[in-house]
Amino acid sequence: MSNILNVKDLNFSWGSTSVLKNISLSVKPNSLVSILGINGAGKTTLLKCLNRILSPSSGEIKVLSKKVSDLELPEVAKLISYVPQTVMSSFAMDVFDVVLLGRRPHINWSISQNDRDKVSETLRFLNFEDFAFRRFNELSGGERQKVIIAKAIAQDSSILLLDEPTSDLDLKNQVEVMKKIKELVSSNDLTKSALMATHDMNIAARFSDYILLLDKGEIKSEGSPEEVLTVQNIADVFGVECEIFPRTDKDPLRIFIRDSIVSENSEK
Repeated sequence: MSNILNVKDLNFSWGSTSVLKNISLSVKPNSLVSILGINGAGKTTLLKCLNRILSPSSGEIKVLSKKVSDLELPEVAKLISYVPQTVMSSFAMDVFDVVLLGRRPHINWSISQNDRDKVSETLRFLNFEDFAFRRFNELSGGERQKVIIAKAIAQDSSILLLDEPTSDLDLKNQVEVMKKIKELVSSNDLTKSALMATHDMNIAARFSDYILLLDKGEIKSEGSPEEVLTVQNIADVFGVECEIFPRTDKDPLRIFIRDSIVSENSEK
């Protein structure tokens, strides 16, 4: 099957400030792609351009060979779902109903039993059934984050965009949620993939099929975790010294951060 996502020569600017410069990438079916970079590198901006929250200055985005800029927003929502970095709203609704909002692009005149079944299936998939009738505004930050991830999964799109999806989760839930996202995109459904913006290099190293390393709005490096997460790349982009522990049969690729790199200018 052809790529799920194709991006060609994407550029975005805030006024005279260039944020994304000539970004081109392709995402294969059943792939989890992580986007790494420092604050301000353009990670969130890239996700928002893909989702048409922001309009690129130039370039082309295609999902399943459909040009995103030519589609009506309901059609975009059937192809792309989005988990933002922070959720500003505090819905006074049951968790079930918040997740049901993810079915909105598929609802014509009324909510069907299939829509309700999809929500129940998603909550079971994330081991979140016990929270179905809890009030969203009474949940912790991490619990709310899981609900918004569930809402995006219930949307049943081809591309799942995730902006720091584990930032509010404790360590156990970080691993469990990432395992579920990996399971979702690795299924037999050849129209599923995910892009995740993250600061966590070890999460990216463990779960990603492909990594895009952004530096000042440009692609510094891309490829497998082993190809991208090198001592030199990490020093160049993040300004830290590290040690790389290679992947083994028992352990994933791991990065141990030693210290920040003191530049010559700062020593003077």
